[in-house]
Amino acid sequence: MFKNITEIVPSRKRVIFFYSLLSLFVILTIFAICLYFSLLQDLDNRTVAAKQALSKQMDGIFTELKQVVDESSLSCEKPDLKRLRRVTFYSPTLKEIGLFNSDFIVYCSSLGPANIKIYDSIVGRIKDSVDRKTVSLVSSNTLGESTFFAFYQRPDGLGVNGLAPPESIAVSVDQVLLPDYFYQLTIGKKIFSSNRDGIDSKVLAKHQETLSHWAMTLVVFLPSSLYWRHLWSLLPFILVSWVFLFVVFYISHLVLIYYRRSLRHCIKRAIKNNAMDVHFQPIVSLKEGGAHEMEALIRWRSFRHGQVSPLVIVDMADRLGLIDELTWMVIRKVGDFYREYPEQLRDIKISVNVDRHSLLKECFAPHLSCILDEYPELKGRLNLEVTETSVLDSVELPLMVSRFEHIKSLGIGLSVDDFGTGYAGLDFLRRFPYDTLKLDQIFIASLRDDQFTRQILTSVTKLAKELNMELVAEGVEREDQLSAVRELGVDRVQGYYFCRPLPKEQVIAWLEERLTF
Repeated sequence: MFKNITEIVPSRKRVIFFYSLLSLFVILTIFAICLYFSLLQDLDNRTVAAKQALSKQMDGIFTELKQVVDESSLSCEKPDLKRLRRVTFYSPTLKEIGLFNSDFIVYCSSLGPANIKIYDSIVGRIKDSVDRKTVSLVSSNTLGESTFFAFYQRPDGLGVNGLAPPESIAVSVDQVLLPDYFYQLTIGKKIFSSNRDGIDSKVLAKHQETLSHWAMTLVVFLPSSLYWRHLWSLLPFILVSWVFLFVVFYISHLVLIYYRRSLRHCIKRAIKNNAMDVHFQPIVSLKEGGAHEMEALIRWRSFRHGQVSPLVIVDMADRLGLIDELTWMVIRKVGDFYREYPEQLRDIKISVNVDRHSLLKECFAPHLSCILDEYPELKGRLNLEVTETSVLDSVELPLMVSRFEHIKSLGIGLSVDDFGTGYAGLDFLRRFPYDTLKLDQIFIASLRDDQFTRQILTSVTKLAKELNMELVAEGVEREDQLSAVRELGVDRVQGYYFCRPLPKEQVIAWLEERLTF
């Protein structure tokens, strides 16, 4: 069976090449987009984690400072110096600790007695802080420029400050972000710690977090080098996914081709064997005592494909060059219908849809005449519905008029179907001798709500009556639509409001019940 499938695939090498490129493009797109958003999510998570680690470290520093100041006094004696040096020695972060008084003068440090005035800007921040603590970057004689200072003051005015090199503070951030991400940590407007200068590629994205309590800002950058490194590491998975998707695409293509071809052969066989069904939908007369009509509609349930849409059947028949055979099959089934129920259908006209290109053929009218000889029951009761799907050129126009006149001479009625949706305009009505005009259901659906549509249909209705044409409203499904077409003066309606298309036995039962009622 697989061999049979592959035999019907045109240019297999081109198909394989196309689906290999398509599957590669799809897989690369999926992996590239997913990786990008995955890294964005990781960037956000890692930035938040770095912020939490930094915040935890800052809390630890101030816990140390609070313990120091709680055990201190305004003296700077040998025991005080010994205690400050011991705390500095065991501290994981602080390299120097000092005590300051209520005048914000450092009078004692782990290096010995001191007399250092704290900057007014720092004093102001301490006073403005709710919990009397702040941080700053200040030059230090012992630790150099941009030394990290942390300040804490007790309610009674005694305070403590701790000094640390920037790298000892940034270690908590490094543990979370390195080596994948680059970052910049600032205190106020000063850069506290940064490896941003090491970025060797384009920055794809960045995420910023603020520790407002410490006036700190952490900005983390996503470099394109990290993206390409991860994408390269995914290469084995990309290749496997590519092969898998290609197989899925190619097998789907084979199945689709086989399905289309098999459906095509099934439709061809069904038309040749006269195996399709015809359902009939009543066209109800709104006039009291008026005769009803019907429209013959093709229906077919395939053993292999289930219920097949009439549009698919017509399209496939046209592609196969069997549209005329399909038309003759439907007309003959209508003739059989008349023969099977002569009494019930005595005054009933039945319409059959016909392709315009079929009407243009020279053999159409003679063939129709032969069928009328075979089924004389059709004379005076068969009606052909024509839908214009393209504009007639100067050659087709007089030819179509001639064909229509020939068909009407056989006692066959002509209807223009789906008026308003194709090329059937006012000039079209003027040139051709139609008996019936069918208003498309698109207009009927919006008739109540669209005043413009209502005005158009009013004009069309008036024109049709002046041309002695009967009107049929298609697609009437609700009571308000029925009322609207009544107001327009339309005296025949077709739609689910009265009856859906039914098999011949059911439509006869519907007709008998209607006539009895």
